[in-house]
Amino acid sequence: MNGGGVAAIIVITDGILKAFKKYDALSPDRAKRKAELHIRSRWIFNNLISKGVIKKVSGDRYYVDLQAQERYLRRRNTTLLVIVPTVIAAAIVAALIWR
Repeated sequence: MNGGGVAAIIVITDGILKAFKKYDALSPDRAKRKAELHIRSRWIFNNLISKGVIKKVSGDRYYVDLQAQERYLRRRNTTLLVIVPTVIAAAIVAALIWR
């Protein structure tokens, strides 16, 4: 996946998480249906479910587990802090080798 694809996934993921906050779907008793949250991305939404960030409750309603969200974002940001400089360094080395 290219950098633009990764950036798009991050933007969509953050938009989904913001929708849960906007509509106050932050606990099981305040869970909302996907349509109420105006979420269209099925793949990223399902990915957040598989990671335990979004939880499903009865009646096809969902909420964000705030602790799981914090862990997920910390892990994602740490990964980006490692991967991005590594890719840049590799690109510089490749550019120097193939000059």
